Amino acid sequence: MGITVTKNFPPLAGLELTNRQLMREVGLLARERVYKRTLAGRDMHDNAFRPYSADYRAAKAREVGAGTVNLQLSGAMLNALVILEVTDDSVTLGFSS
Repeated sequence: MGITVTKNFPPLAGLELTNRQLMREVGLLARERVYKRTLAGRDMHDNAFRPYSADYRAAKAREVGAGTVNLQLSGAMLNALVILEVTDDSVTLGFSS
């Protein structure tokens, strides 16, 4: 018994697998995941962030209260995470200036 495989489709290089609209959606999803993960106090490897130093923890507690290490004080950093560039096959996230 044998198997015969026959190519009967156009070259894959000619297929449009992505486009700007799809890559923009991917970028928005990636941004949302980074945002939620950071607010939950988790890094890109899903490990908890290292604790704040004692001095910073005390200063932050005076300003906004104690809480989870989530790299957020004013919200400016995470709000500055935006899509910088979109092409037909890539999306780049970064911080607005």
